[in-house]
Amino acid sequence: MRHAAIIGPMAEPKTKPAPARAKRPRQAAPAAAPPPAVLAEPELARGRTPPLDPKEQHELLHRGVALFNGLRYWHAHEAWETLWRAADEKDRDFYQGLIMVAAGLLHLQRRNARGARNKLSEGLDKLKKYEPTYRDLVLNELVGRGEVILADLNEGRLPYLIPPVLRFVEMDRERDFNS
Repeated sequence: MRHAAIIGPMAEPKTKPAPARAKRPRQAAPAAAPPPAVLAEPELARGRTPPLDPKEQHELLHRGVALFNGLRYWHAHEAWETLWRAADEKDRDFYQGLIMVAAGLLHLQRRNARGARNKLSEGLDKLKKYEPTYRDLVLNELVGRGEVILADLNEGRLPYLIPPVLRFVEMDRERDFNS
């Protein structure tokens, strides 16, 4: 006597069918032209951002200086780049000079003499226009130390990095503490 075979549930197919495609939404009708007041804002050049408020400028500059003095050149560069993108024309070379000096010192940390020489040279040239101080930073010390490092690089030596320090101009103690 033959027994009927017990058949279990059918196995699922190895591949599942692709889900049904969603229909592409229809494009909305073009928006009406914005009112003239919106168009009155000046166009920013590529890579530029709107001006920052003075408090934010102050915080970014100080954060960049603290990072620079802590040998965190990449992070200092990032803080100052935000300032550079939003800066007016008279400050752009100042921030770009700080950025380039930080980039040059980063290259030096990484033992890349060519990159260090190029960025330091460009950055120091930009900062010289702002010596001895600018935005409460003592630049002549930074430029002087940078030139010593650059001279070593130009003579084919990869200097031991005794990092330059950015220093703020001394406070006016009478005004700050006797108010």
